[in-house]
Amino acid sequence: MTSTHSHRTYLSKTFLIFTTVLTMLAIAGGYQLSRIFSQVDQSAAQRSVQLLDIEESLDDAAIGLGRQVQEWKDMLLRANDKARYDFHQKSFRESSIGVQYALLEAKTTMRDIGMDTADIDHLISEHKSLLSEYLIAHSKLKPSMKESSGQVDMQIVGIDRKLQRDIASVKAGITAFAKQQMYRTPETQGSRYWMIGLLGATSLFFMAMFGFVFSQLTTRQ
Repeated sequence: MTSTHSHRTYLSKTFLIFTTVLTMLAIAGGYQLSRIFSQVDQSAAQRSVQLLDIEESLDDAAIGLGRQVQEWKDMLLRANDKARYDFHQKSFRESSIGVQYALLEAKTTMRDIGMDTADIDHLISEHKSLLSEYLIAHSKLKPSMKESSGQVDMQIVGIDRKLQRDIASVKAGITAFAKQQMYRTPETQGSRYWMIGLLGATSLFFMAMFGFVFSQLTTRQ
């Protein structure tokens, strides 16, 4: 009788220890899963912000290019007024630098998140080629000749349109990619629930199995 009681006490303690350990493992596993998914969520949020930064940089590049074109036209229109000509020439240069800076900002952010920068590299190269065309045309300007400004401007009319379209195309691609990343968030959330549910189900399975074995051993005593 005493032996049977001691044996049952031993089994009870064993079951309690096992249950405690299993519960602790389940809690620890759940905590680790939560940390993993939390890191994934934070990474996704940071990536979304960086994609938005890329879009804004491309917007800045497009705006800067438009300003560059306008300053060019204003510069030619005021070729016979040195003060105003110099002002618009300086603004033209600053706008050109602004376009390059915006494109480089987009490239840096894309590189930071592991994106291919080939499209941005092409835009940078294209803008440099465009600027060369402007400078070549400008070298033929003769302020003393009234018709010179019009002749110079005709050499590059519409030359910036392709770059404008290419910037818009790259931005559209970034926007589509950002939306794709956003739509993946519910999928990630679903995976979280599935993993936590699987962990809980596994824990319950082992507890049930041990409970069954324990009851069998107890019944036989």
